Amino acid sequence: MIPRLTEYPVHAFRPIGTLVDLGAPDAAEIFFDQIAQGLSKIARFNGKPPGPAYSVAQHSVMGADALLNEGADHFTAALFLIHDAHEHLIGDWTRPAQQLIAATIRAESAEAANHFMIATARIKDGWDRAICHAAGLPPPEHWTNARHAAVHDMDARMLRAEVEALFGPAAARTLPPSNPPKTRGAIKPWPPMKAEEKFNDMCRLLPIFAGQQPRAARV
Repeated sequence: MIPRLTEYPVHAFRPIGTLVDLGAPDAAEIFFDQIAQGLSKIARFNGKPPGPAYSVAQHSVMGADALLNEGADHFTAALFLIHDAHEHLIGDWTRPAQQLIAATIRAESAEAANHFMIATARIKDGWDRAICHAAGLPPPEHWTNARHAAVHDMDARMLRAEVEALFGPAAARTLPPSNPPKTRGAIKPWPPMKAEEKFNDMCRLLPIFAGQQPRAARV
């Protein structure tokens, strides 16, 4: 059982309008079709690039597919596919926003700023553990160092490739150089329905999800 994050319930809406307690990570709350739907409508980079939004779902699918194209096993690709899945519950807290909040708090109290960063990590970790359990995957603390590195490296490579595709080469040069990921096609924003469909397709492709069917949402 995953420990509660909060003393009291912190409620948010499920897609059907009932309430989920975000303070109590629980694998029973995880539905991969809902993850696909949610991530397909969350924009990377706060929606700043010109043109249509580039979704977290597309990032997850293209990165997982690139890992497969580069010879990674399906297990590692599955870990990448769901590494941002907690965002369908708590949203995409961009790195600049987290750094800004921590820096503002730190101006008053370094200890409080550290508590903020620890709390942020605990929230993500709690829901990551619930998602991994629902997927039949080990929680992040039980991943091998090699798999941690593979997911982290692909995330960084996808970031640079996305920045170059969406903001231009000059923006990409502000990031550390890296080998372009072997994506299937160019990085161009997909419509939400396509991103949702591709995420669901990737779930079905990966054997770690084999036999799992979309479940009716809890009432």
